[in-house]
Amino acid sequence: MKVINVELTVKPGQQSAYEAFIAELVAGSRAEAGKVSYNHFKKVDADNEYEIIEHWQDAAAVESHNGTPHFQKFLAEIGNYLTKDPVIIRMDYDD
Repeated sequence: MKVINVELTVKPGQQSAYEAFIAELVAGSRAEAGKVSYNHFKKVDADNEYEIIEHWQDAAAVESHNGTPHFQKFLAEIGNYLTKDPVIIRMDYDD
């Protein structure tokens, strides 16, 4: 299994616009083959910090996800909402 955690820090005042934008990515990703789980969370102690936690069956599922239109749109536009680059942590788990 492949696990990817993405920490996102959103520009103050952009939270509502960001949440509407990210909803498309989450919905599209949850519908993909090879997805085990795909969740988006707002951190409890910060108004503008979020995290995406992705679980994929294997590397092929991640590669397929990376080529989807909703992920490509995310890559092209996410910078408009963030104060800094996302922090991405990738982990591999054997069954």
